[in-house]
Parts: sequence; C-alpha cells; structure tokens
Amino acid sequence: MKDAIPGTADTLEQVLLVRVYVGGESPGSGPDNEMISLIEAAGGEVVCETSQKRRSPDPSFFVGKGKAEEICEIAVAGDITTIVLDHNLTPGQVTRLEETTGCKVIDRTELILAIFAGQARSREAILQIELAQLRYALPRLSGMWHHFSRLGAGIGTRGPGETQLEIDRRRARSRISLLENRITEIEDRWRVAASRRSEMFRVAIVGYTNAGKSTLLNALCGSDALIADRPFATLDTTSRRLELPDRSLVLLSDTVGFIERLPETLVASFHTTLNSAREADLLLVVIDRSSPYRARHLETVRLTLDRIGVDRNVPRLLVWSKTDLTSSTERMSNGIGISAIHAFGLDELVCGIEASRDSFLEWFTVTLKYHDSGLMNMLFDRCIVKQVLDRADGSTILAAGALRGFQSVADRLQGTMAFTSYTVLPGPPEAGLEQVNESDR
Repeated sequence: MKDAIPGTADTLEQVLLVRVYVGGESPGSGPDNEMISLIEAAGGEVVCETSQKRRSPDPSFFVGKGKAEEICEIAVAGDITTIVLDHNLTPGQVTRLEETTGCKVIDRTELILAIFAGQARSREAILQIELAQLRYALPRLSGMWHHFSRLGAGIGTRGPGETQLEIDRRRARSRISLLENRITEIEDRWRVAASRRSEMFRVAIVGYTNAGKSTLLNALCGSDALIADRPFATLDTTSRRLELPDRSLVLLSDTVGFIERLPETLVASFHTTLNSAREADLLLVVIDRSSPYRARHLETVRLTLDRIGVDRNVPRLLVWSKTDLTSSTERMSNGIGISAIHAFGLDELVCGIEASRDSFLEWFTVTLKYHDSGLMNMLFDRCIVKQVLDRADGSTILAAGALRGFQSVADRLQGTMAFTSYTVLPGPPEAGLEQVNESDR
C-alpha cells in the first residue's frame, strides 16, 4: 500500500475506479494512469477498476442502470465505500448512483477539487478553492436532503428537508458572496503589485500538471519552490527574478498546472492566480518529453490558454522537459529540450528567453549633450541598455530597448537640457554605436 499523502488520513481511502469510454474514446486513447494519479493525490488508493463503452452517457446513471448494479456488486465484494468516475456527472446522476450502490460517488471535477483543497497552503489559494467547492456544491445540495420528506399537505406543513435545504442554500450563497469580496480585495492588491513590476519583462511558465514547471523555476532562479511528483503540487503563483546573460533581469513566474477538462469552477475561482499567464510578455510552455501523451498534453495546454483568455499573439517558447527520462531519438523540430535536474539545455533556454525579450523591445539610440546621471538612471531603470559611448566632446550616446515602447521614455527626455536627439532602430544594435550613428545620417 502506498504511503498516505501528507495532510490526509493515515489510511488511504479504498476506491473503485469506473472508466467510461464515450463515443470515439477507447482504452489507450488517453492517459489511463492519470485518474489513478489523481486519486492517489487526493488520498485514495485504487483497489478495483471496471469500465464500460457507451455511444452516449445514460441520462439517469451515466453508465446505465445495469452497469450501476454491477458496480454495486463489485463494491460490496471488495468492501468499498467510495466510487470515482472519470467523467463529470450531473447532480441527479450522482444521487441515483449513490442510491443504487450505497456508496459515496465522486466525479472527475469533485476529485480535482478535493486535491486542490488538500494542497492549498496560502490564504489566497484556500479562499479560491473554497469558492470553487461552494459553486460546485450549490446546485447539488438538494441531493443531500432527499431522505427528508414533507410532513403533510397544506400551508405551513413543509418538511424539515426543504427547510434545511433552503437554509443551506442561503448560507452557501452568503459565503460565496463573502469569498468573492475577499478575493476581489486580493486581486486589487495583486494589481498594485503587478503595476510595480510593469517595467520588467514578464515570463510565465505554463504547462500540463506535473510537467516539471517548479523544478525549472528552481533550476533557473535558485529558488526553493515546492517540488513533488504528483498532480497540482503547486497552486500558488511563485515569481522570481531571472538574470539574463546581458546582466538584465526578467520576472519569471510559475503557475498552477493544467489538465484535461479543468473544472470551470476552478477556472473562475483561480482568476487572480491565472493572471500571471494573461499578463505575461512571454510564455514558456513546458511539456514532459518522456510522456507518451505529450502531443495531447500540448493540445490541452493550448486549449486551456484560450479558455482562460490568454492572447494568442503573446510569444510562446516550447520547452520539452525531462529529456533525461526518455531514450527517444526522435528529433525535435521545434522547442528546446531540457533536463532541469541535470541542468541540461538551461543555457540555451535562457538565451532563448533573452532573444524573445530583445525581439519584444522597441530599440533606439539617444544622444545627450553631456553625461546626465538622472537621465541615465531613468533609462537604465525603464529600458535594457545594451551600449553606452562617451565621446571626447563630452556627449553620450546610448543604445537601448524600451519594454513598453519608446514613447514611454520619450516624454521623459523631451524638454531636458541634456537631450539632443534620438533614432528608432529596426532591432537590437549589432554594430558599435559610432557605426550605428553613421548609418543613420
């Protein structure tokens, strides 16, 4: 038996996993071990499995009444009290399956929510997962009170079940409203913090869960973000400064991992956490190279980025992680192969980040009549200064790139006594400043 996940009960919950292949789905068409990993991450252990192939889900039981009765027999024989299905169910389907089997029934969304709840550590993550759980549970509350009935007919004879249901719904809506307000406050503080970092080039690490994103952040920045070989080990956004070869800094952020059919309640509740991906200037899309489902994972990441509102025009750099775990000789036509643990490919990746940053900047040269320390400091703070040339006549020429466009610094230059002229360049300066100056005349 596997060890219990920290924070869960010492004894793992015994689980019957029910796989349902709907339509064109079939065994082997997807990562079948993913559900087992999710169950283990939630503190359970799969002791039995059964499957069914259907043209479409049964409206009443999802698996059909006959299969539901078979599941009941398997659960009784194995002394199992928890059943997990690998699809999302309606509240009615959950209720009918629980009545038929006498077991607790959990669908894919509730399983993922349970993992998030067990691994949330920061105040922000705890509030967000509670909000997601309440939004998910609210339409399902009626099923929790089906064992109560009316005491009689007529005015004033409503049974305790309906009364308690209304009380619970009211409490749930009140709590949802409170959580939304608190998360809005956190989001406001996040915007203030983000505005302070607006002068930095922002890089977000995104990818399928357990692809090695936190390991990559630690390897690049020397940080100590939590690393664990299980789904959704990281729920909070962790940001660190990364020094590039030219000694400039960019902001590198690790984000929550993606998964197929990511619950909508999580997407809505983790809006603030996912902002680091929406606000990024560059996305590092990390995909586990050793996974046989890497192409499917890449497509899931692409669809999830669209789903959470990430602009498709934001540059993306494909990063194949865990190359040390694969013996594949297949040549990668795109992307950068790395092993964060063995520091393989990291230099190439950092150079790729720098090249992407440089292509994003608006490059220019500025000529100053004399060396003005105030203007020089402003340019170094707001721009990436590549070259500085102090001339014999006392004037100074700088070649720099502006992160938010040259106009963001032009207004600061205009009207100062030291400023003489500027020239916008088509790209990063490759020649010396004297040669650049001559070519522009």
